[in-house]
Amino acid sequence: MRVLKTYYNDSQMTDTNSLVNAMMERPTELSPIITHLAGREDKKFPLTMLTEGVGNTASIDRFEYEYRVKSHTQHIRPVVASSGTGLGGAIFTITFPDKWFIFPYTLVSQSGVLARIMAEPEAVNGGYKYTLKLVNPSTTLVAATADLAAGAMWGQLYANVGVDFSKGNASNWSAPGLVRNKIGTVRKSYHMSGNAKDYVAEFELPTKEGSTTKLWMDYEEYQHMMSFKQECELMYMYGEKTYDDNGVTTMTDENGQPVISGPGLLQQIINKDTYSTLTETKLKNVIGDLFYGMTDASQKQITLYTGTGGMREFDEALKSHFGAAANSFKVGGENRFITGSGRSLGLSGYFNTYEHVDGHVINVVKHDMFDHGPVAQARAKHPVTGYSLESYRMVFVDNSNYDGQANIQMINKKGREYLRWAVAGSVVPKGFNESDLRASDVDGASVHMLKTAGIVLKRFDTSLDIECVRS
Repeated sequence: MRVLKTYYNDSQMTDTNSLVNAMMERPTELSPIITHLAGREDKKFPLTMLTEGVGNTASIDRFEYEYRVKSHTQHIRPVVASSGTGLGGAIFTITFPDKWFIFPYTLVSQSGVLARIMAEPEAVNGGYKYTLKLVNPSTTLVAATADLAAGAMWGQLYANVGVDFSKGNASNWSAPGLVRNKIGTVRKSYHMSGNAKDYVAEFELPTKEGSTTKLWMDYEEYQHMMSFKQECELMYMYGEKTYDDNGVTTMTDENGQPVISGPGLLQQIINKDTYSTLTETKLKNVIGDLFYGMTDASQKQITLYTGTGGMREFDEALKSHFGAAANSFKVGGENRFITGSGRSLGLSGYFNTYEHVDGHVINVVKHDMFDHGPVAQARAKHPVTGYSLESYRMVFVDNSNYDGQANIQMINKKGREYLRWAVAGSVVPKGFNESDLRASDVDGASVHMLKTAGIVLKRFDTSLDIECVRS
């Protein structure tokens, strides 16, 4: 797509090739196209690009939506309290926070010691007390002190039963949870004077046949439309829900109407972490932990959204992992990082992709919001570079597909995917007809844009938000 700033020509720029009219007639079709084409070149709203721009959207009739989510199945539990060590085959007890472990399964400690559950657990203050016996018949073996300390992890293995007359046991199964969220409405207005310059934006859009078609709109409106998309992007990233766990919204506007806002991406991500200096080891461990056991994802893909500072940390972490010397970066005998010869040498190239040992791929996307957005401007500065600490924020988003559906989607309210109208005074904004206008005595006009939408992260436990903490 090309966008040209040019003068309005009433013989060539008619209602039939007005982008305004086309978007009003087909907003659900054209808005994603404009998002994709403009986002591909501007790169200021990558979340919108990842969802609406590639067709990962859904429309609902209400402000509320719900979906089923399957989280990690954890087969481990931490120790709350313990008594005894199991010496000489003696019975000992461990209290776990819940009744997840099942009688008569065999458990394993973090050091590898096996112990069988000998009876149904007993409900006690703080959890459930389990009666255990070490599997190994050695008279000197004990459960290690570290295995019995509060917080130590134990896991469930298998159910070992008697040779005859054994009874069936229960099974621990975690059903998909039901998540219920809401979407919010955002709006933007701008005013144009009666003496506004007659500039238009002319779009050259590709067609299915391989040719191009030209559409046009007011250049000023194009600028405001891009600004509106950036404001929507801020809501998708930083938005917080205005309702409680019962769905009750206490915030109201000046007319007493509820102000509904759904959770942004950061609020939906439950995994939080911090770093001072990023290392390849931390990167490897983070990705491994996020996807461990998630075997139902097809083409596991992670997008890392960050700013200039985060991109620098990512690049330096990988380069440090391979060695400090620039000439160590060679692929197939070719030196990809050192260019030139003799005394005229140059160092080029940086890492923006990382493939984990488990096959997970991380693609780094620089988000302008983390460098120059209002949150970035308000945050403290990095003590070394002077960049905003928000520039170093790293948001790992799982954008894999599960059961044929994208993990991250945009949810729109049907009929309010993108609304646009004008209030005309002495000036009639180009592209509007009489049915689109309202009366005003102002020497000018105003244009209004509105969208009711939100971002949903269906697997919220396979993404991660890491903030830089430097003082």
